[in-house]
Amino acid sequence: MRKHWRLLTALGAVILVIAVAVVLLNPPAPAAKQDDPSSLQASGKFGFPVSGIKINEGGTKTASDGKTITGYNGSCDSAAQAAANYTHLIEDVNVATWAQQKKILAEVGKAGAWTEKVTFQGDLLTTSRELPSAPFDGGWFYRTDVASGGLYRSASCAAKKKAVVQVFFGAVGANVKTAPSAFFQTATFELVWDGDWKISDAAIVADGQDFGGRVKDGGPMSVGTNMEDEATPVLRDNLVNAFFKDISREGWVEYANAKR
Repeated sequence: MRKHWRLLTALGAVILVIAVAVVLLNPPAPAAKQDDPSSLQASGKFGFPVSGIKINEGGTKTASDGKTITGYNGSCDSAAQAAANYTHLIEDVNVATWAQQKKILAEVGKAGAWTEKVTFQGDLLTTSRELPSAPFDGGWFYRTDVASGGLYRSASCAAKKKAVVQVFFGAVGANVKTAPSAFFQTATFELVWDGDWKISDAAIVADGQDFGGRVKDGGPMSVGTNMEDEATPVLRDNLVNAFFKDISREGWVEYANAKR
């Protein structure tokens, strides 16, 4: 009987040694950090990394308009989603819904001088009767479609504290005496955590500006690029090359559901 136990013990020891050797020789691959763009592969159509973050997702609630997504978990990924999902609040201008839009902006933002700056143009367009251009398709002056561009860059982020995120998006705007045409722009958001990601500052900055030193540059835009015949904001290689001609592509990442 003792011989059988000795044999079984010896066999068990051999199996254990083999198992340990297999684990040491084949360690599991480390999981890629979603928040780190350097861990993502440049698999997008235009050569940018593609994250798992999707536009129009990320939260568990909506604002009182039933549209704007809120209720984020405070991660840096969710800050990038919040920035994209809040973009329409500082760029869209519709005569019929402008008053409600300002109300929603107050719901997801912290009071500050920035609000007057980002709403000034909308106030002007929706109240003036002597503007050279007229709204289109039911009262729109500007209408965004962030999925058309769908790029973001996290300039800085501390989970559940503060984040600075740039969002590159496509939009359609009214023109003087012509049909509306497409354009592309970058919006920059500073978000602070207050039980949810809240906008504490926002701007659509001109080329070369750096949002008070909080970002490397103002981001890509279509200013200076002829897009007058573009009815919808669809990216192409030549447009991407033109937009990024004089600015860095470093840090820019595609949203997972960006149109490309």
